[in-house]
Amino acid sequence: MPNALKAIGITGLLLAYPFLSAYLAERGFASLELVVFAGLTFWRGLQFKKLIWRLTTLLLVAVLLTGAYFANTYFIWLLPSFAYLWLTALFGHTLWAPPSLCERLVRLQFPEFKPGIAEYLREVTWAWTLFFAVNVPICAALPALAGQQAWAIYTGVLVYMLMGLLGIAEWFYRHKRFPDLEIPPAMETFKFMAVHGHKVFKGIWT
Repeated sequence: MPNALKAIGITGLLLAYPFLSAYLAERGFASLELVVFAGLTFWRGLQFKKLIWRLTTLLLVAVLLTGAYFANTYFIWLLPSFAYLWLTALFGHTLWAPPSLCERLVRLQFPEFKPGIAEYLREVTWAWTLFFAVNVPICAALPALAGQQAWAIYTGVLVYMLMGLLGIAEWFYRHKRFPDLEIPPAMETFKFMAVHGHKVFKGIWT
């Protein structure tokens, strides 16, 4: 139950972040928000065992604190890009250090599966890696090219709709590619991942 509540809380924060950022920036609290995210990033970095990931985290903390010091609001608009960059690194890392992230997720619920599934899940991981990588420059450029409102709508609404479409497309393609594969109801999977999904990150960065 605590893990499910944590997952719901994180999801809610991600959905509200773009609009919350715009609201805080308009009222002069941009620096405070950047300091908070720098603190959360530093705390997360302490959990990494590899030096390269700790140094990368410290670099990101330095960037966030620099933005806070100079009260540069644009750094707030870059936070989604940093998040997608992290997701790109996370998914991409598991492609070079298998099993892939999607395989890790599936094995939480199904420790054993048919031949060919692992290769397919690697392809799915590639698709998500590319999706997150494309969103890094898009989210960074939108505030400057289209304005803060367009940025908020894209990062707070449209990007999640695109994620949903990608997930739905994969679901239909999976049924077509593996017609005999027994697939549990989506809600059952969501509930399982909300409780046990955090386990997939254990050992990835070590």
